[in-house]
Order: sequence, then C-alpha cells, then structure tokens
Amino acid sequence: MLLVFFALSALLGLAGSAWIDSLYWRGRSLLSFPAAGRPCWRLPLLAGGFALLGALLSGMGLSPAGLAARLLLGVFLLLTMVTDWEQQLIFDRMQLPFAMLSLPFMWWQGNMADCLLAALAGGGGFLLLALLTRGGIGGGDIKLMAVLGLWLGTNKLLAVALGGFILSGAVAALMLLSGHLRRGQAFAYSPYFSLFALWLLMK
Repeated sequence: MLLVFFALSALLGLAGSAWIDSLYWRGRSLLSFPAAGRPCWRLPLLAGGFALLGALLSGMGLSPAGLAARLLLGVFLLLTMVTDWEQQLIFDRMQLPFAMLSLPFMWWQGNMADCLLAALAGGGGFLLLALLTRGGIGGGDIKLMAVLGLWLGTNKLLAVALGGFILSGAVAALMLLSGHLRRGQAFAYSPYFSLFALWLLMK
C-alpha cells in the first residue's frame, strides 16, 4: 500500500511538471527567463510535496469532500509556488481551473457568499497594493489572492495575507542582508502566501 501511495505521488509530480512545461511552451513570450531549462529540483519537490500533503491530510479524519477540497487546494498551491520560483509568473491557465473547482466545495460548505466576498476583497486589496507599490505586487499575485478567497473565505484569507506578508518580508530582509537580493530587484511574493496557506490546510 505504501509503495502504491509513493508511486501515485510520483505520477502526480510528473503530471504537474508536464503541465508546467506546457504552460511555459504556450506562454513563451511571457517567460522571465526564457533560456532557463527545467530545474533539477522541480520533480522531487512536487512529488515529495504531494506525498507529504497526502500523508498529513489523510491522518486528519476529514470527510471525503473535505479531504478532496484540501488536496486540490494543496496541489494548486504547490504548482503556483513552482512557476513563481522558476519564472516569477503565475499563469491564468492554471488559476482559472482551480477557481472553477472551488464552486462545488463552496456550495457543499454553505459559505458561498463569504467566499465570494473574500475573493473580491483579496483581489481588490492586492490590486490597491499593486497601484500603491507601482508594480511591487504583480497581476498574478492579485489573481492568486482572489482564487484563495474562493477556497478559504474571509477569515482564513486574512490570516494568509498577514502571515504571507510577515514571512515574505522576513525572507526578503534576510536576502538583502546576505547580498542575494538587491534593492529594486524582482522578488516572488506569492510562494510565501502559498506556504502559509498550506500550513493553514493542516489545521
């Protein structure tokens, strides 16, 4: 049984990596680093991340629908983290399917109004931040917060926003101090919001 579990995680990692490659191929003009090849860490990160996610969630005693919702959201978060780390891009072609997948779970949980409000507040709030920071927050971050709002609702989305800002700020400060990041250089924020959202999934 354990062997089957790890085999499924590896297959899911391969499928996720292949999807990312197809997004890069279709959006070649959008790539921040068009000459970059596939990093060697992508497949182990995805396969290991999916395996860890499945193992942790399966031990939480969730209902089948609750388990499916958290697994789907976890997969989405891991995939968006990879594309932002690799290319500083979050693809609409990835966000739209997961936005649509949130609809049956909103209906099942009975919190559709709260989730729609969270999506509007998250997307609108980050749009305002993008205007204030003159591009410090990108369009992908705005859409990501809207999609997370559909899945998480207002209270959890607020926690993700606050936690993500603290985590990304701490990492950016450490990178500046160590010389790995220069002032004015692009910095991927969304992986830290995604990491905080993944942590919330385990609660």
